[in-house]
Amino acid sequence: MTTGKPPHDGDDVTAGPTPASRGGLRAILAIRPFRNLWAAGALSSLGDWLALLATTALAAELARGGVGQYLAVSGVFILRIAPAIVLGPLAGVVADRLDRRITMIVGDLLRFALFVSIPVVGTLWWMYVAIVIVECVSLFWNPAKDATVPNLVPPAKLELANQLNLVGSYGTAPIAALLFSGLALVSEPLRILLPALDESGTFLAIYVNALTFLVSAWIVSRVAFPPREAAREHLAAESVYRTVANGLLLVKQRPFVRGLVAGMLGAFAGGGLVIGLATRFVADMGAGAPGYGLLFMAVFTGMAFGLVLGPRLLAGFSRPRLFGAALTGAGIVLLVLAVAPVLLLVLPLAVLLGCFVGVGWVIGYTLLGLTVEDEIRGRTFALVQSLSGVVLVLVLAVAPLMAAAFDAGLGLPRTFTLGPVTLTYTGAMVTYLLAGLAMVGAGVGAWRSMNDRPGVSLVAEAREVRRQRHDGH
Repeated sequence: MTTGKPPHDGDDVTAGPTPASRGGLRAILAIRPFRNLWAAGALSSLGDWLALLATTALAAELARGGVGQYLAVSGVFILRIAPAIVLGPLAGVVADRLDRRITMIVGDLLRFALFVSIPVVGTLWWMYVAIVIVECVSLFWNPAKDATVPNLVPPAKLELANQLNLVGSYGTAPIAALLFSGLALVSEPLRILLPALDESGTFLAIYVNALTFLVSAWIVSRVAFPPREAAREHLAAESVYRTVANGLLLVKQRPFVRGLVAGMLGAFAGGGLVIGLATRFVADMGAGAPGYGLLFMAVFTGMAFGLVLGPRLLAGFSRPRLFGAALTGAGIVLLVLAVAPVLLLVLPLAVLLGCFVGVGWVIGYTLLGLTVEDEIRGRTFALVQSLSGVVLVLVLAVAPLMAAAFDAGLGLPRTFTLGPVTLTYTGAMVTYLLAGLAMVGAGVGAWRSMNDRPGVSLVAEAREVRRQRHDGH
């Protein structure tokens, strides 16, 4: 059991890979049912990320500019998140009563059909309807997969299996972004053979996305699901509102945890704002769908580096202080990105932004697990997950209105020429600027409330860590 106090300075957030862990990875992938289930999950995740890119790009096209374009793209994000907030706990309980194999196969086939229908119908309202149904189906598919994993692997390998599932879930995001950009480039030549495709490549991306779910259904059909226990405990679903209320009561009395949760939600809000305006931001730079895919890939590539390598490279630093520093760094990068809207600069800045967010997110979750007692840890994590969804919906709803208001109130867009460089500023850039300031504020607030080494500057700590590493060698 943990003590509820901040962890000690210099504790490693993640452990580096060892020969045993690499051998364990080979051993767990040698379990054929798990390997097939993992492949199906990774393929579905690839489809989900590709669908996110394609549907947001298509929403921007169908809205045809103006305030409607801002709202149309945000509508995609809101409708993807809202079903989980409203139905998530209930869907998990219902999914536990269904045959998991049939649930997953039928779910994949339904998602295949729904995504195929989007370009066929070709209207914004039907895309919204299809997105809501797809997300509702996913609420049953995901628990069925997650609940099956413990039955396919030995208990000693369950943690490694869950780590591998996370890689399949989030590691496919950069692949989907690269695939989306590639499909956007080849779509125009393919229109000679397939006139039903559109010029931007979004229809082709949606069709390829649909195909991933069809293949996933075939893979799941080949998985040998173990028999389930005849008697199993059915837990009552707790509403998101009760989860939030109970969690807030626990967090309210703990300043360290309160600062940690506030910082994580601030980072999540800033990230959600960036995502919600990304299509318009890229379009304002004249980059189009390929540029949108590259920006998406850059952010998630940076996040992957931050999640995996950041804590190891920064081992020895105080984790609470590093959490605040990472959030502050992300905000500063976002400020620079907002005032330098040039694609060649934006892409490396997006990678750096993703790195800071990845470091902050993994440290935040690790600190939360270390500082909260086991008997209330689940509720605390549920609080963060529920509040993250609520915050994201609010941000995605407000961000386009803010950007549109800045366009109207400040007379944007405005173009400035600095030598050979032409910079065009719109409401999206101004909103990014405010988001950067908010993230800096969240980072500074987290640093002050969680600083476990008052009076020691970050530079002094860096020198101390470097000296310790040198002495260790």
